[in-house]
Amino acid sequence: MNDVEILRRAHERESDTRDRRPPQLRSWEYYTIGASRNDVRRLLDEGLITVAVKTTSLTKYRLTDAGRKLVWALNMERDFTKIPASSVFEAMELVVGFDDLKEAIAQAVEARRRIHFLLEGPPACAKSIMLEGVRSAVPDAYIAFGSRTSASGLSDALFEHQPSVLLLDEADKMDNEVYAVLLGLMESGEVLETKSRKTRGVKLDTMVISACNSSRKMPLEFLSRFALHVHFPTYTREEFINVCHGFLTKAEGCPPDIAILIGQYIYDYGIGDVRKARGVWQLMATPTHEDVLRVVRLMIKYSSDNHKNHTKLPDVKRLPGM
Repeated sequence: MNDVEILRRAHERESDTRDRRPPQLRSWEYYTIGASRNDVRRLLDEGLITVAVKTTSLTKYRLTDAGRKLVWALNMERDFTKIPASSVFEAMELVVGFDDLKEAIAQAVEARRRIHFLLEGPPACAKSIMLEGVRSAVPDAYIAFGSRTSASGLSDALFEHQPSVLLLDEADKMDNEVYAVLLGLMESGEVLETKSRKTRGVKLDTMVISACNSSRKMPLEFLSRFALHVHFPTYTREEFINVCHGFLTKAEGCPPDIAILIGQYIYDYGIGDVRKARGVWQLMATPTHEDVLRVVRLMIKYSSDNHKNHTKLPDVKRLPGM
């Protein structure tokens, strides 16, 4: 742990209002803030901490005025570059619903604390859109895709970019070696790498937001590092139509009635997920009910399920809701 983190933790301990003692009597032992004896000796020599209590069995410390001023200056610098939670929340506006989850993620990003989230659920249930929202709101966020990320590649990215937020999509498709890099980053913020007998290391305050379809094959020690493991449920028909309506109107400029109709067809005929709904809109030549039906019929005609199950194509004269 570096000196900055030690001083910040000491300041948090001395500023904790849950401690009923007067502020001037709040002190701490070195191990309670994750410091070592060597760390304490160095900070004492630099005049940043002082001995508050010393007995035969324990020694407690406090920040000096110089230590408090340094923490204040560091916090001011950190606050200057802080991303407002409202900005992060607004960046996830394409995600329909889940406002409590979006708020939790937005608050964590603003606080810039090492709080980790795992988003698990079926395809197209808003996981990737949430990641993209955070990415658009946080300038130094870095996104990686599990199927295309190696341990060395992730280490290089962390050393080079030192992101405040690491976004991992398709996290269930990562190689086992990648987990070794993430375990240290998520637990202590440390990234260590040895190549050609040379070792390098860096200490980061990086929060991790991962998305996956299933966590069944992920190591337990990796899963235990997430403060919040979210399981997205499969959409009901009404929810699916609402999501299609929200996404297509906001992201694609689709007329509301057409967006609702697309959602109804995609769900009722089991064509796919929200991405398929987007595909319908992109393949349409005109924003009409008839053209929705034309594209849907095309998708059903050439789907593998149709050849297996002989799905009956919808009748143009019997549009849903009409």
